Amino acid sequence: MSKVDIGRVRSLTVKCLSEVAWHDSNRMRQDVKESGGLQADQFDVKWTPENAAGVSALIETVDGGGRPRKILMDVGWDVAYMDGVFHREGIDGMLSRGEIDFLYITHEHVDHFWGLPAALKYRPDVKILIPSGFTEKSGELLQKSSHTGRVVELGPEAPHVLFPGCASVTFDIPIFLKTHGEQALYFHVEGRGMVTVTGCCHPGVIGLLEYAEEAFGGFTEFHGIYGGLHIAPFEEWGPAQEELLDKLKTYRLQQLACNHCTGILTVQKMLERGMPVVRGTGSRGSKSEYYVGNGDTVVF
Repeated sequence: MSKVDIGRVRSLTVKCLSEVAWHDSNRMRQDVKESGGLQADQFDVKWTPENAAGVSALIETVDGGGRPRKILMDVGWDVAYMDGVFHREGIDGMLSRGEIDFLYITHEHVDHFWGLPAALKYRPDVKILIPSGFTEKSGELLQKSSHTGRVVELGPEAPHVLFPGCASVTFDIPIFLKTHGEQALYFHVEGRGMVTVTGCCHPGVIGLLEYAEEAFGGFTEFHGIYGGLHIAPFEEWGPAQEELLDKLKTYRLQQLACNHCTGILTVQKMLERGMPVVRGTGSRGSKSEYYVGNGDTVVF
């Protein structure tokens, strides 16, 4: 693969709308266990309705041509919860006024995708970008959601430059709960370096960084990461996690804005290593100040 220069964005800001996928991790794990474990189909799991929340972020950037852009990344899980989040953070108005360029669905997991009606309520014709590999059931959910706009499916064959300074990459990987494929965003921020923005990072954070090294030209350093890094989502820890953090530290990132499935223990271990974790407020439902939480904003 020849390297691609994706250009530059002039600025990049990410606001965490919600990183709380569910309220009680033990309840979530029990729901999965009772339905057959991680090999079960997420559509067959008997989820506890009151436990559902959702993951979503607002990305604001000015592209290389000077045009402001707004991306709504992921739309959460519980529709009522996400409707409240979108109202609290002003996303409802942005959608209604046509200020959101597109919805970017990182993958089809329940906590990132099933809250779609909460967004379409305010703009049913908004363009939606999804990774290839969506299951038939997720396709049916999309069709039944009253969406009237374009759906663009992005495949894994090459990076997709969405606008100057921003590219999307689809990772063709199996994911638990019978889902497949996840996409992530890369921004080359002028004067700073490469920033990757991920929903759940099932391809692995090192995998995301290695991909950029192999596929993108025109940049000399990484600057930051935003999103769930899926290192210790249930606070499990061992030699594999230790090794991963040691490898991650070698990339000399300037901003680690991690949350969601990263794990609080992971963030504590990062801080012990002197890694540049962006702290949050621990408010609006987020459980710790150690990481970027609900309502917190990161400027890269």
